[in-house]
Amino acid sequence: MSETEARGQKLTSYFADQVDLNALQSYVQELPSETEKPSYLAISLSIPVVDVLAVIEQDSKRAGFRYYWEKPVNDFAMAAGGELERLTTEGSKRFRTSSRNGKELLSRVHHFKAVNHANAVVHLFGGFSFFDESNSKNWQSFDSASFTLPEWMIIKEGKSCILTFITPIDPVESFDELQSRLLDQLSELEHICNAEDYTLVTKKAKQFNFKVPDKDSAEHMRWISSVEKARKQIQDHNFEKVVLARQLAIKLDDEISGTHILNRLRNQYPDCYSFLISHDSEQCFIGCTPERLATFNSRFVLTEGLAGSTPRGKTATEDAVLEHELLNNQKELKEHNIVRDVIEENLNEYSLEVIHPTHPSVKKLSNVQHLYTPITARIRDGVSRTEVLKTLHPTPAVGGYPRDRAVDFIKENEDFDRGWYASPVGWINAHGNGEFVVAIRCGLIKKDEVRFFAGCGIVEDSDPEREWEETNLKFIPMLSALEYAGT
Repeated sequence: MSETEARGQKLTSYFADQVDLNALQSYVQELPSETEKPSYLAISLSIPVVDVLAVIEQDSKRAGFRYYWEKPVNDFAMAAGGELERLTTEGSKRFRTSSRNGKELLSRVHHFKAVNHANAVVHLFGGFSFFDESNSKNWQSFDSASFTLPEWMIIKEGKSCILTFITPIDPVESFDELQSRLLDQLSELEHICNAEDYTLVTKKAKQFNFKVPDKDSAEHMRWISSVEKARKQIQDHNFEKVVLARQLAIKLDDEISGTHILNRLRNQYPDCYSFLISHDSEQCFIGCTPERLATFNSRFVLTEGLAGSTPRGKTATEDAVLEHELLNNQKELKEHNIVRDVIEENLNEYSLEVIHPTHPSVKKLSNVQHLYTPITARIRDGVSRTEVLKTLHPTPAVGGYPRDRAVDFIKENEDFDRGWYASPVGWINAHGNGEFVVAIRCGLIKKDEVRFFAGCGIVEDSDPEREWEETNLKFIPMLSALEYAGT
């Protein structure tokens, strides 16, 4: 069969071609017939490559859970939708509780693999809020910790694309009834997996009318005051660094689409992680972040220090000069080294070995360049990877140092609830592998309102005006993408 013919084939045909019904029936008959909690059957199929952002866009009219994740430079992307179970918790033990509950949930998913591929594996998708408790009405559908088992998920890597769909197991159902239900589920997914069935989603380029706070605004005055207060606390040795953030709330005169914004961002920043999380049709959390919190498998945790920044140059020469100045800027180096050293200190408790370069390099994005240090830790046996996340979050790049004192200052002095901004967002799968990013360069999107977030690190010699301009620089990616957000 040619690739063109395959693209026109229905999902039910892929099921018929790849699933051995006798083997599936035998597998189902051997499953436990009585369980205290619901159990699920997952089936993985190989399908032609799809654009997972287009998949999410096609599914946007349906209420319920939606998830998107992509790093274009790695040619890796995921999409998921529907909700079978959602695990939520709050409080200081939310990381440990999420890990325990997630493992228990995944143990109730029985996976029949019609295709032998590393990406034929069940995932849970979600994340955590910045603080242990998050009660703001702006984040009403985002709990302090939330992970979802979806009805379907797609993983695209290179030229491989795996669809895994999941359904509840009914112990009194016959195999013929189960088969019929599986085919119905695939038919319902047809509109998102086959471009021939796509409803064209039009986009209107538009200049939205909004005003960004300037230096005459009350917000600017509050910012200057907060930075000066932070500097005083640092001079009094209460902490060495704190990361203060701003919220830019914009009321729009027309509805916008989060997927339209993301399409612009992923093309403009292919070396960043683009993501979307939504639990209802009212709001979604999107971002395009350069900062990975942790990638983990059975042996290693990979993380990074990303702190200290300067703009990109308009010419190659200016860019090189700015890079050189960044690498030799003592204020930026001090900020970066705090981040790197604290990450290493936190990982040492759980690791046999922590490795990183002695000096930072520079990670260049299209509008900004950051000091960057990759860090690898060989984790001790028996250590929960989610517990490592708790140790890493929040890094000094988004919280401060010492962490507890800095976080208390943030809670007392920022005039908005961070919600999931600057928090761990990602996924974990049944193999124990996972990846989480730090949710920066992000926004909370409603139909006609956006809330964008940006922060910067404050140390003793920080200049409040320069830090104001740095946050303005970090708002640019999201603000510029608004032009492409019309529906």
